[in-house]
Amino acid sequence: MIRDLFLNQEPALRFFAGLVYYTLGLSLLLQSRGHSRLRLARSLPWLAGFGILHAIYEWSGALLLPIRSPLAAEAVSLLMIGRIMALALAFLCLFEFGADIVAPLGPRWLWLRPIGLILFLIWGAGAFALGLLSAFSLPQWERWVEAGARYLLGFPGGLLAAYALRRHTFHLLIPLARPHIIGMLRTAGLAIAAYSGLAGLIGPAIPIFPLDRINEEALQGLTGVPVFLLRSLAGIALVGGMLRALEIFEIELSSRLSSLEEAQILASERERMSRELHDRTLQMIYGAGLLVRNVQAQMEPAAASALDPVVRLLDQAVQSLREILQELQARPAMASLIDGLERLIREYGLPALMDVETEWQIPSDAQLPPAQLRHILAIVSEALSNVVRHARARRVHIRAALHDGQLQIRIADDGRGFGPEVQPGFGLRNMEERAHLLNGRLEIQSQPGMGTTVILEVPWLGIRREALHRPIAASQPQPEEGRRRAPGHPESDPHITQ
Repeated sequence: MIRDLFLNQEPALRFFAGLVYYTLGLSLLLQSRGHSRLRLARSLPWLAGFGILHAIYEWSGALLLPIRSPLAAEAVSLLMIGRIMALALAFLCLFEFGADIVAPLGPRWLWLRPIGLILFLIWGAGAFALGLLSAFSLPQWERWVEAGARYLLGFPGGLLAAYALRRHTFHLLIPLARPHIIGMLRTAGLAIAAYSGLAGLIGPAIPIFPLDRINEEALQGLTGVPVFLLRSLAGIALVGGMLRALEIFEIELSSRLSSLEEAQILASERERMSRELHDRTLQMIYGAGLLVRNVQAQMEPAAASALDPVVRLLDQAVQSLREILQELQARPAMASLIDGLERLIREYGLPALMDVETEWQIPSDAQLPPAQLRHILAIVSEALSNVVRHARARRVHIRAALHDGQLQIRIADDGRGFGPEVQPGFGLRNMEERAHLLNGRLEIQSQPGMGTTVILEVPWLGIRREALHRPIAASQPQPEEGRRRAPGHPESDPHITQ
């Protein structure tokens, strides 16, 4: 009774089985994480290809059922050949998925990379030779070739994928993933292992051991359930496990954004410390040196020489502070604006979060002084950080243009924007202060629901070189250039300033 029920509903059941694998493939393709640094993200297209090709195999099987036989003989032959080819390619994708994610575990696994293709070529040559040299009919040829694909590609590919996913999970993902994600990946690995047994060891009945005893017909007679339906159950577990485990990429992205925020906070703190050291500590040591020199000038030469070690010690302290300031004000080695902007776009993972359109209207080999470049990239970095964290944008346009000696950088998004009642925070004040040091102008245009546009205009050559080498702190006002030093100020003494 149950067997007759499955037999009558076989076209619908095969369509359902194909839908399971198609859901797996399409979901993994839509959830692709090109920005991710995890090896699993780069390997998922192989698993997606396995799902889509396996769906084609199942759906084409529904077309070949006897109740759908009005197809022309030539179409049936092509469909049978294409169906077997889709199955073999699906097994190849599964093998490559396992070989790809196990590769980072060490050089001893790299030899697996070409094995899948070699096995596929061996299977293809055998299938061609069997069709050319044997007297098999097309259905007989199909059964033999399908059995060969299952044993030669399906079973080893499934075992490798299950083992590789388990090893990859416990060796590379545990520091990042949460327990429930690890559990889902384990479920996916077990589902692949179950599939490898059902799809690799149990195939069509052919007169060769062990398929003459362990085959699809024998298992269906024992359980009453078609084998393709049992395989689809393993596919359902695989779909559920993998889709739930994709949350790991959201955790990775959140971790990267947190790291960027921490880096910005650290950079701001380093600049604040450098300003404090320059404007306070260093000036106090300058003042102490000036006082000692004044005292020496009023003493007898013999007595004044006793203070020489103090002067040398103060000079050493000044030199040490200068070295510390240079370390705190480390500048990027790169001098190309376009390279710097593209690096920021990659670091924030913008292409994976929204549509990014870039427009560079400056020479590709244009170079900027490192100090100017450092401030420009800091302003752009803060603007992109706001786009990622607050804008909820779907599209961002980044434009850099050079016109009449002025460099203009424009960053426009279609996010939620903000109104005039929003008070500027530390980041905005820091951006404005950097623009001031560049002798430039910063303009921010935004309306609620209309997105935000940040426009930075700076002279391409008109740079305040002295100001560019000073550390920035948005919480402190900038010293005016040309400000006269008061008499007695440490830097007014030519000996000390030298």
